[in-house]
Amino acid sequence: MVNGEIASVCCRHPDLVAVYEAPDGRLALLLRQTLVPLGEERGRWFNDTRRAAHAAVASLRAAGVTQDVTVLQWRPLPDVATILEGWRCRYLGDSERYVQLADIVGASLGDRKPAGAVPHCGGAEAALSAAALAISPTLLEWYRDMAPCWLAVESPVRRRLILRTHHWIVERVLLPIARGEPPAAADLGPTGRLVCRLVRVVPPGELDLWKTWIRLTIGDLQSALVWPADRRTEAWVRWLFHIPYSVPVTRRRPSEVAPHAVGRHGGAA
Repeated sequence: MVNGEIASVCCRHPDLVAVYEAPDGRLALLLRQTLVPLGEERGRWFNDTRRAAHAAVASLRAAGVTQDVTVLQWRPLPDVATILEGWRCRYLGDSERYVQLADIVGASLGDRKPAGAVPHCGGAEAALSAAALAISPTLLEWYRDMAPCWLAVESPVRRRLILRTHHWIVERVLLPIARGEPPAAADLGPTGRLVCRLVRVVPPGELDLWKTWIRLTIGDLQSALVWPADRRTEAWVRWLFHIPYSVPVTRRRPSEVAPHAVGRHGGAA
């Protein structure tokens, strides 16, 4: 099966985060559930992972997949790290959850490079596979080559904001274009879908630090979407993905921070 066919099957399973393929054709499923369950949660965790895995494998078998399939939640963490680093990613349905799980692997294996640092496919590759061929046969390969840049971004909040924006670009811009429909420009309004998605990524209490980043990213995307259809080339698509990556993190200037109250003797009140 090609990437687009795998994606069309896997996207029906919300508990399926990613699918990896070994050089010999074996498949590994990365599920949404944690990789390190607590002892008291293990029974429920096993039931949840078994249910999700059986459903995904049944769909893959029905679609003609005959290779052996393993579930990463049931493998030792060193095996998981080896697969995430060395096997080819054939489907990635939730880049944010992927990063969280990969970070768990890296943190648990402290002497190894975090698995989330350099994945083998980018945050939007799974959905991109359907839209990419309608725009350019080389776009998916370009995104995969750029994946180390996307996933190596610091801080983790900025990385997740970038990947969440990439998902929106695929879902609400590229896929509509591939279907002959206009992009969802209304999502870029002050209360639009993308703003809401990005705000949910920001940890509590840090929104002021990321407001400028969100505003600049939204503004650049708005400018890009007004380009006429005949100018939406492969270079234009690459520009879309570069927009959130290129927006700097602008911290509040000292003048924007309220001064401490001063006591009668010059000290802080």
